[in-house]
Amino acid sequence: MERELYLSYGLQAVDAKGRVAVPAKLRSVLEKNADARELLLKRHGKHVCLSAFDAAWPKILYSRKPQGSDEDVDTDYNVAGKAFGNLETAPFDSAGRFVLPTFYRRRAKIDKWAFFHGRGDTFNIWDPHTLIADTEIDADTRELCEFLMEEKGLV
Repeated sequence: MERELYLSYGLQAVDAKGRVAVPAKLRSVLEKNADARELLLKRHGKHVCLSAFDAAWPKILYSRKPQGSDEDVDTDYNVAGKAFGNLETAPFDSAGRFVLPTFYRRRAKIDKWAFFHGRGDTFNIWDPHTLIADTEIDADTRELCEFLMEEKGLV
């Protein structure tokens, strides 16, 4: 099966219970890449945001690891744990609404707004203020996030 890529962005409101909707273009890719209406979330390895992807993506990552049993491959326990064990499943409805798990929402500092940003095989979910403050993020992405915030009257 040929995979679709996550190529879009969006700024979405988060309600008091942590419900938010995946933007339509990203939701469409989630639905095309996997059989189940669910997304997987984990903390980003470098930035204060979440990485999100369809349920088929971990299987692809796993298939890329060196072949052999775990005893035959010198794999750091923490690397495998972060890649496969530290994931949260979030089912979403036909409108793309899902609940951000409390632990991950808190760690990513996501409050009332979530900025979704496509990354090819995955997409990231940011608190928009955190993204703008992260000087390692390119100026174009920060400017795009600021523009979306301005359009929603958040500046």
